[in-house]
Amino acid sequence: MGRVNRDIRREQLLEAAATVFARKGYHATRIAEIAHAAGVAKGTVYEYFPTKEELFYALLDSWLGQFERELLRRLEGIADPLQRADVVREAAVLFYRQHASHAPIFLEFWAHALRSPDGRFLQRIQQFRHFLAQLGHQLTEELVARGIFIPVDVPSLVHLEAGISDGIFLLWVLSGRSFPLERAYVFRQSVLGLGVLSDEARQRLREKLAQKLRKGFLEERPSEE
Repeated sequence: MGRVNRDIRREQLLEAAATVFARKGYHATRIAEIAHAAGVAKGTVYEYFPTKEELFYALLDSWLGQFERELLRRLEGIADPLQRADVVREAAVLFYRQHASHAPIFLEFWAHALRSPDGRFLQRIQQFRHFLAQLGHQLTEELVARGIFIPVDVPSLVHLEAGISDGIFLLWVLSGRSFPLERAYVFRQSVLGLGVLSDEARQRLREKLAQKLRKGFLEERPSEE
């Protein structure tokens, strides 16, 4: 089998595994079920992935790698730091939407990374978080340098934003995706922005941010009379 065909088959197996993992969970899933979902013999799965954990890691690495490459592609040629911040947010929302039916798997990745003796899981997640943190550092430092943000402890702000973002995603998953993820991240961005914007930038963006804050991110509720 040619290299291209092997790559295609590998992706098919990862897609089938994602479907079964999302439905049954990592621990309850059997390789035979993944093989059935992919329409192949069980031995074919083992030909590509010696163990279920190897397959689970390959899925994690594949998804994070896809996001990293797509985000860098979207950022190419964009110099304005505010636009770059929007691109990062939009790319994250698009990624989660594309994997909305697989959302519970991300929680299993986190839990597995903390429990598994295979250190690759935690290392890959930390590598991904470092990738995002570097982008966050660069954006924040440029916003401060341009006078858009007030001087701020950059690592603290980057960690705070990452924690809030993770919390929003967790709430979105646990609530059955009951609110628009894009609006939630815009709301987060607006709240944080008000705290670190310079006086000049706050005056310039005040009405735009105020509209976003008034709108919120939960579903529209009937007005009380």
